Amino acid sequence: MRSLDRFLREREVLGATSLSHSTLWREIKRGNFPRPVPISAGRVGWRESAIAAWQENPQKWKTTEAA
Repeated sequence: MRSLDRFLREREVLGATSLSHSTLWREIKRGNFPRPVPISAGRVGWRESAIAAWQENPQKWKTTEAA
């Protein structure tokens, strides 16, 4: 059985990555950071596995999602 992937809120992502709010969104726009996933109206979260993959090598991480 697969384990469930936890969603992180922006505050948790900022704490885990040491990025500022502005830098986080700038890097998402550039495609250098995982995009958030819509959870409900007006609410987004990041998959914990996506953040972990980015943390493995932030300089070489590139999005594989269609924009």
